[in-house]
Amino acid sequence: MKKNKISISIIILIFLLISVFYPLITMLLKVEWSSFGSLISSDAFKESLNNSLLVTTIATLISIAIAYLLAYTLNRTNIEHRAILKIFLTLPMLIPSISHGLGLINLFGANGIISKFFGFNIIGMPGIILGSIMYSFPVAFLMLDDGFNYIDNSMYDNAKVLGLNKWQTFKTVTLCYLKKPIVSALFAVFTLIFTDYGVPLAIGGKFITLPVFLYKEVIGLLDFSKGTMIGLFLLIPAIISFIFDNFSKDYTSGEIKKKVIISSSKLKDIILTIFVYFIIFCIVTILGSFVYYAFINNYTTDRTFSLKHFEYIISNNVFNNVYNSLFIAIMVSIAGTIITYFTAYVTARIKGKLGRFIHILTISSLAIPGIVLGLSYTIAFKGTFIYSTYSILILVNIVHFMASPYLMAYNALQKVNQNYEIVAKTFNIGTFRTIKDIIIPCTKKTLREMFAYLFVNSMVTISAVTFLFNTSNMPLSLLINNYEGNMMLGEAAIISLIILVFNVIIKGIVYLINRKEHKRSELNGTYI
Repeated sequence: MKKNKISISIIILIFLLISVFYPLITMLLKVEWSSFGSLISSDAFKESLNNSLLVTTIATLISIAIAYLLAYTLNRTNIEHRAILKIFLTLPMLIPSISHGLGLINLFGANGIISKFFGFNIIGMPGIILGSIMYSFPVAFLMLDDGFNYIDNSMYDNAKVLGLNKWQTFKTVTLCYLKKPIVSALFAVFTLIFTDYGVPLAIGGKFITLPVFLYKEVIGLLDFSKGTMIGLFLLIPAIISFIFDNFSKDYTSGEIKKKVIISSSKLKDIILTIFVYFIIFCIVTILGSFVYYAFINNYTTDRTFSLKHFEYIISNNVFNNVYNSLFIAIMVSIAGTIITYFTAYVTARIKGKLGRFIHILTISSLAIPGIVLGLSYTIAFKGTFIYSTYSILILVNIVHFMASPYLMAYNALQKVNQNYEIVAKTFNIGTFRTIKDIIIPCTKKTLREMFAYLFVNSMVTISAVTFLFNTSNMPLSLLINNYEGNMMLGEAAIISLIILVFNVIIKGIVYLINRKEHKRSELNGTYI
């Protein structure tokens, strides 16, 4: 058994070194550092960096504020239908970031549905900020919503006994427990917006951000050296976020507490409920604009009912792109779940320096933005047998998204009884049989969530695969960029809806399986 564990650890270590660090090191070695000074002193770079910092800061602060209010409402008021509302609030995560920019163009562009009536449009900085908020707040919301589960509600009772007012209670109890989730969400959202080029590319107009500047330098001018240097700046907030998450103190006990409605008033409930439904209305309106644009003849001149956009999609073999995305997403989900699960098994169940080293290497992939990872793969693997194949698209997606499912598995495996391996060794049962017959049945729900996470993100990503595809294996999400650039908003809307439908199906299947299993466990008196 010990030999099997060491073999698994070595294989995983080699995989991480080749797939994560070899591309980054190769990218750095190809940089022409002599031109670094001229790059950072150029007006174009300074303008794009300032633009990125400005819109990212504004959008991040607003996103965190929205996310906190939503999480607070769902956890500290008498609002009904929490599970359904949570599903609606996370719908923006099921479409590519560029689709949010497209949806805002549909509504507030020069010929948008709403801007036609009011005579204005939000192309440029306002559009980027609004699109970035819509794209990022669900991430912060999920982090803060989870944080509320770990607050020891008895502390609120203690605060009442001590006579603390609401503001003092907020500072000493709520803020204390939510300090790390809030700051983690702050860094995560800032990094997400700062490194995203989908929203700015769709609705930014002449307002160029740093990721768009990188994209144009690499795609338009094929200047990989300059693109790499720009990419280094995109790494900075992600690295800071990574360091904070791994070294900051967490005040929660790690034990989910019983939820208690605390000092909820009818007026507060009404106001916050209206706020939640307003956010959902905004989400549904953007998604509804895709449906509207998909079924009209021309968004500028003739808005009568038409199926011509669907006919164009069908006649141009878009089903090949649907196949490409589904094949890539399924393979990423299967291979990625297996790789990250065994990686988590090594680090959570096998003690030692090698396990800790692998743990650090795995979660360090969080600090690599997708567009930087895709660029590094282009530089490292160009000319090899896997370049521009399905293999490299699958590999880059696994590496891009592996940290989150790895942490899901790592946390779940730490909670499984640590004596199972000892008992298995006593009965001379091998490692793989122990995992198959004992460990996996205890973590089935986590495995399903890992699969769904990898599938959804592989369907919506555009950053990591931008530089690695060819015409035969082009993912569906990248068509949105092409259609939007040619002002074919109807076709782009259809692609966004197709991606949304597949992601909703996968999430729905996982939700139903988990719900069915939970009910079965309740009937049997067991919880797995």
